Amino acid sequence: MNTPIQTLRVVFAASALASSVILALFVRGRAEWTTAFWLQIAGASVALCALICFVAFRRGGLRLEAMPLWPFARVFLRQLAIVYAALAIAITALALAIIYAITRSGPNALALAVLAGLWLSLWLAPGVAALTTWRRLRRATVGDIPA
Repeated sequence: MNTPIQTLRVVFAASALASSVILALFVRGRAEWTTAFWLQIAGASVALCALICFVAFRRGGLRLEAMPLWPFARVFLRQLAIVYAALAIAITALALAIIYAITRSGPNALALAVLAGLWLSLWLAPGVAALTTWRRLRRATVGDIPA
């Protein structure tokens, strides 16, 4: 059984949409939450996600060709775990530096930074893992073809 051709694209698009919603809320989150606010957030998020997906999907990007399901799942899940851990550490370190610089409270800054790192990584990791999985599978496929 082969993996559906668009699997990585769907995972990447869902991650990009979730991340663009978070970014839009971060930029405009202090505004009054009216219907117009939510429509602006939705419009900005969809537009940003469409732009990101256009760039990622052009020239056949993130498209699988005749990939067996189990090797794909093994590579994707390993990449997802590695990317999640790396993003969580990086985001936590960045958030800790920023929050500590503002609040000058170590325990509170650390708690908030860890929470931000773990939560934001949940939304970013699938998209980044889709990219790294596609590159790894493409490199393995191209490496199998004799020159």
